Amino acid sequence: MNPLQSIAFVVNSSKLGAGDVSRYLAGIADCEGVRTQCFDAYPLATDALKGFDLCITIGGDGTLLGVLNAALQAKCAVLGVNLGKLGFLATFSQSEVAHALPAFIKGEYQIVQRSVLCGTNPKGETFHALNDIVFKETQGSGLVRLRVSADENYVSEYHCDGLIFSTPTGSTAYNLSAGGPIVDPKVSAIAMTPICPHTFGNRSVIFSDDTRILIERGQTGPSPRITLDGYNHFDETSDSLPLEIHLARQRLRLMQNPDHSHFAIVRDKLNWGAPAIREPLI
Repeated sequence: MNPLQSIAFVVNSSKLGAGDVSRYLAGIADCEGVRTQCFDAYPLATDALKGFDLCITIGGDGTLLGVLNAALQAKCAVLGVNLGKLGFLATFSQSEVAHALPAFIKGEYQIVQRSVLCGTNPKGETFHALNDIVFKETQGSGLVRLRVSADENYVSEYHCDGLIFSTPTGSTAYNLSAGGPIVDPKVSAIAMTPICPHTFGNRSVIFSDDTRILIERGQTGPSPRITLDGYNHFDETSDSLPLEIHLARQRLRLMQNPDHSHFAIVRDKLNWGAPAIREPLI
């Protein structure tokens, strides 16, 4: 891998000690001759990471999600330092990064590519999400009706509290809470999971990586609120449907701990399986 010449730090100031961690890591990078800059607010502007080789987020998964668009625009790698609870994306501890950062700067690191969802609204504007795009009724006015088509083939009309479209990365987030499948992040696919559907027949669907999905309003029901990775990027005063969703050509370049195991995190963070079952066999 290429040596790192510039590093941006994005700090979640609500996390205790996050500022101290960023200053300590920036000091290590400065001693190695690396250009550094610190951001204490996110989501970042789309051009904020222009010219940076690496963005280190300090907080948790939510902090990392807040740099997605800027990282894609700049083709900048992202590393997450976890000061939160789960850490599916931010897999490094502060001590691990401090120990490994000089080697990373010299080019001794690994990058994994993570699929990203792309949504296009009726105005032709595009939006990206690393975890999920969620359509949800939030006004207390009843269930939404959403008509879904895949590659111009009608799938179904869903009468539910909402719909979740997730990447494999996001399959362990809201998708999992709604009863959706866990998808290995190395798989290239889109998972669709209804939220509290009105009928038993509506279950999760896995679409291939080249599918273009169209979501339209059904015949009746309120307009849903649409969020991308938990952020509202759409003007709620106007109708953002129909919305087309597909996997973006560009993927997020995520730097992860070489000892990282996706399913170990699922087991440990989500307490998957009884303790006796989770013990490794000797």
